[in-house]
Amino acid sequence: MNIPLVSVICTCYNHREYIQEALDSVVRQDYPSVELVIIDNGSWDDSARHIESWAERSAGRIAVTTIIRASPINYCRSFNQALALISGKYVIDLSGDDALLSSHIRSAVEKLEANPSHLYFSNAFLETAGKRRATFYRVNSHGQASVGVDSGYIYQQVVARTPICAPTLVFPTAILRAERGYDEDLAYEDFDIIVRLARKYPFLYNDQIGVKKRVLSSSFSAQQYRVRNSKMLPSTLKVCHKIRHMNYTEQENQALMARIMYETKHALASANFDVALGFLDLATEIGVHTWHINLYRWWAKAKLDLSALYILYQKIK
Repeated sequence: MNIPLVSVICTCYNHREYIQEALDSVVRQDYPSVELVIIDNGSWDDSARHIESWAERSAGRIAVTTIIRASPINYCRSFNQALALISGKYVIDLSGDDALLSSHIRSAVEKLEANPSHLYFSNAFLETAGKRRATFYRVNSHGQASVGVDSGYIYQQVVARTPICAPTLVFPTAILRAERGYDEDLAYEDFDIIVRLARKYPFLYNDQIGVKKRVLSSSFSAQQYRVRNSKMLPSTLKVCHKIRHMNYTEQENQALMARIMYETKHALASANFDVALGFLDLATEIGVHTWHINLYRWWAKAKLDLSALYILYQKIK
């Protein structure tokens, strides 16, 4: 039988508490053909020592390559360097604080082999300290998604909102390489790569829990709307400009406007006023002129800081 090799690129940055579970979850897959690239991206805790110890103990169980960096580099560039090294037909981007469920790879390969040139995604557990475990898509008593999840060509949907749990994605390596991997000019990867791929390729949803994703206040993704100094919002604005040039139809521009209004609202509430004005300028470029735009532009120029209320809202929601 031809069993495709799957490459898992696991990136760790100060994930000492979680990295062993992440790596063990790769070894415990019920799929026989997996290689693993582990990157410690300049952790200042002793994650690197834990990685090296794990790799020694796991010798012979799985093909492992370790990359230990003395200091952090751009995440997208780090991933792309690993992408150039791998041999797998499919690739998974695994964070050092997440974990794969045991059937995730097998299920993904079965679906992808039957549906060439698709991108695979699934449901996920969400674990937040002090809160009951949740799922990315709400599920019924049988563990099935109780909401509709779109598959196929879903470009408009991914532009307007975020209907895909990025840690569950499984990419055909050739497709990701054809797109030249992640955009190294951005601070984060998932919104951009999902949009770029959705423009060209269909997505395939499998209704099962594939990944356990931890929701940590210390994680980089939690800083999307960091008060007064978001490192991620400027990248989101760059992606929205890309989308403007990728759009073909008025409906796609309406989807982009939905995204712009959402990001502007959060940029203003978190007191990231300059990037909020950037979103509003893009709305004007598209040709949208509404009282909402005028109100938001006044708020941004007045620099009305309501971030204390925003922080309170984030804590209680």
